[in-house]
Amino acid sequence: METHPETIPFSLSAATAETTTIAEFGVVVSQWVDRLLPHDGYMLRGVDPLTGAACFLTKEHGYGAAFYRALETEEILGRERHTVTGMMRGSRPVSVLASRTAASSRGVSPEHDDIMRATDVGSEMRIALTLGGRAWGVLVLLRGRGVRPFSTAESLRAAQLSGILAAAVRRHVASRFLRPVRNAPAPGVVLVDRRDTVSAATATGREWVSRLAPNNATADDDELFAHVWNIALAARHPGKQALSRVPGPDGWLVLQAQPLDGTHSGDIAVTIQPATSDVLLPAAAVLYGITARERTVIEHALDGAAVKQIARSLNISLHTVNDHLRSVYRKTGVNSREELIASLSW
Repeated sequence: METHPETIPFSLSAATAETTTIAEFGVVVSQWVDRLLPHDGYMLRGVDPLTGAACFLTKEHGYGAAFYRALETEEILGRERHTVTGMMRGSRPVSVLASRTAASSRGVSPEHDDIMRATDVGSEMRIALTLGGRAWGVLVLLRGRGVRPFSTAESLRAAQLSGILAAAVRRHVASRFLRPVRNAPAPGVVLVDRRDTVSAATATGREWVSRLAPNNATADDDELFAHVWNIALAARHPGKQALSRVPGPDGWLVLQAQPLDGTHSGDIAVTIQPATSDVLLPAAAVLYGITARERTVIEHALDGAAVKQIARSLNISLHTVNDHLRSVYRKTGVNSREELIASLSW
């Protein structure tokens, strides 16, 4: 039975409702998209909606770490028109690339062609997942060498899915992960040298990194440290915010990077730890559609202010403060002020 784009929001929502992990979510998304855009492999990469840095990755029968490390690098440097940022600037949020052995290379670099050859990929489609002018991720679909390449008609069809898939990512993350990681190890540190090589890591740093890979039992160091390298690269470029909030199975964690000085000038220290309320709240505001005034009320509540104190500070009535709090409870799915504060506090 043929699936039409206009039916996807409802069917995709129903299908993903029971998924509990990013890996499960990726499988369901791939299965549903396959009805419109048949593919042999995929990579679903989510990004921090405020900084654009990678925050999760799940894939099946797709490229290895070299690909998504290169993709993140080009995103940060702004040199690649096939990145999320590049596609958002263009007329359509979709790019189709074919191996140089095909009739048309479609802008594939020699480096990327090497990656395609090594994994026997003949055609690749990238869909920027954007909603309301904000990026939520990218879905990369792959077809094997010798299989019919993605067509122009399929590219047009994929463009209709951009906002639908972005909404699905936002909904999945928002429905599962409003809390910092509980019972977590101490903050971890990973050092990346000027050659972009991981030169050292604390024991807790490696433990935190293992949480970033959905299938870390089979991942090598390239897979495990992919996010760390890319955050480190962002720290080397002025104007880039080297921070990523990462939704995990038991809460949110945060990666932050900053350059070292002195004898270690050129090296980058990446810190990984549970997300604190000041880091988590801005993302929660985007995820749940929390207004500026509602966010201000939450900030006062996190500081321990009573309703009367909040009303006095903001020059609004007690009734209005309580209305704002009830609106936040409804949007985030919590039942009380205490539960809201506990959800955002570490």
